[in-house]
Amino acid sequence: MKKFSIFTVGVTFLSLILGNLVVATDSGDACGTSWPFCNGKVIPDLTDFHILVEYSHRLFIPLLTVVTLINAAGAIYFYRKNRAVLAFAVLSLLLLVIQSLIGGFNVLLGTPPGFTTLDVTFSQLLLLNNVLLSYSLHEKTVSLERRHADTVKMSYRAFLLGFLFYVVQVILGAFFKHSRASNVMMDIGAEEYLIRSETLADALFSIHWVATVVILVSAIWFIFYASKFRYHVFLSWLYFLTILLNGAVGLVIVVTGNVILASSIHMILSTLTMMVGGAILGGYWFKLHQRAMRA
Repeated sequence: MKKFSIFTVGVTFLSLILGNLVVATDSGDACGTSWPFCNGKVIPDLTDFHILVEYSHRLFIPLLTVVTLINAAGAIYFYRKNRAVLAFAVLSLLLLVIQSLIGGFNVLLGTPPGFTTLDVTFSQLLLLNNVLLSYSLHEKTVSLERRHADTVKMSYRAFLLGFLFYVVQVILGAFFKHSRASNVMMDIGAEEYLIRSETLADALFSIHWVATVVILVSAIWFIFYASKFRYHVFLSWLYFLTILLNGAVGLVIVVTGNVILASSIHMILSTLTMMVGGAILGGYWFKLHQRAMRA
């Protein structure tokens, strides 16, 4: 069950990457509204790049659904006495249903501007929840001296604050793009707009970068304590580097206007950062934290 939960996280991650590519390449309407098929066909014209991207994502969703159902059912059956496992398992099913409904409405409504923000939000939350569920199933703990427990707890609070800012930033960034506010700011034409005001677009972009600074500061703070007490050293650096790279890619998008390629990389890094952040939290709550309190 534990290994299968890790596999579920991998499938969820790949599903999000495909979904990100659909959005970044503007392929959401390539298959029309004949969901789950593509333009009414089981085997559409796969020589069209946009159709290939969109249909690959549509075909991957049933796999994600089956894997998530098996993972949740197994966790509930074998670990039903564990409240944390039960909560994350039930939540994974709820998030899957919501995500599926949002994805279906997004297709049927013809991908209206701004609506895809909901898709991104709940898909990221599903990934985060599955990572935490995976950690809640693991019983091995890491030893930490009791005298360091309060300091470690403080460092995790700083990390949690920055990570919450990160989650909000991802949602805000998705809205900035999908509402076409990014097009307004960079003077790139679009067929539909939810936001047309340059002032509002600039304000959203400014808030996005202020959040980035807060996230980077908390990440550096966490690296210092992780390195000092030798816990989650690799994950702390990986978290920091993905955030740093994400910021750099964001600047490339603004400076060059290379929306398709850079946006794809930006979204992949965002998804990876979410997974790493979830691993840090899961490691603390279900491995390091419990042992530290008993030591």
